[in-house]
Amino acid sequence: MAAQPPLSPFARIAIGLLGIAGGLMPVLAAFDLGPLDRSAINGPPWLGFLAGAVFIAGGIAVMLGERSRQGALSHGLFALIIGSFAAIASWIAFGSGPRACAVAIAGVLFTSGWANEVACRAGFGIGALLLDGFVLVLSARAIGGIAGPGALPAAIEKLGGALVLIALAPILLPMLLIGIAKIFVESVATWRATGRWPRNEAFIQRMKAKRAAKR
Repeated sequence: MAAQPPLSPFARIAIGLLGIAGGLMPVLAAFDLGPLDRSAINGPPWLGFLAGAVFIAGGIAVMLGERSRQGALSHGLFALIIGSFAAIASWIAFGSGPRACAVAIAGVLFTSGWANEVACRAGFGIGALLLDGFVLVLSARAIGGIAGPGALPAAIEKLGGALVLIALAPILLPMLLIGIAKIFVESVATWRATGRWPRNEAFIQRMKAKRAAKR
């Protein structure tokens, strides 16, 4: 597959300005400025500010282009985008007040009821924990890069990794259970056919070799 040619400077500037212009509306609304006001934000004012900041940061990142991708400014913009998404998802999942989400199952759209609020909070909760974990890991590495390795960045990174695992648990646990059930069914089928339970001979030989080497 051929690589896509890079955007021209004019295209980067045009796309970046569109992103910045789109982000300015909710940012100004958070301060009761411009054609919109805080009542147009379905939540606290800072929610509109962060939502707009995502588009502004993305527009600036596009305007910077490939040359500045590894620079400090690009890393800061990336952190701002991830942090904003994490804060928004966390508020939707764990904030006070009712939540209204549309849930579609097999093409059928459900838009009301307490179950939809639970599904809404659960879905955004998984995303919030995942993003919060990424933010903590990035923060730990930034602290380690500035102050050097130590107990604080290591603890923060471990906490971030734990949040990522918790967020992925609803996906990983069913996969693990399915894998265990598959192995069990295959083992029973082998036992019924041969009268013996299957054995991983290669693994057994490796363990015997390790024990012999320790003696």
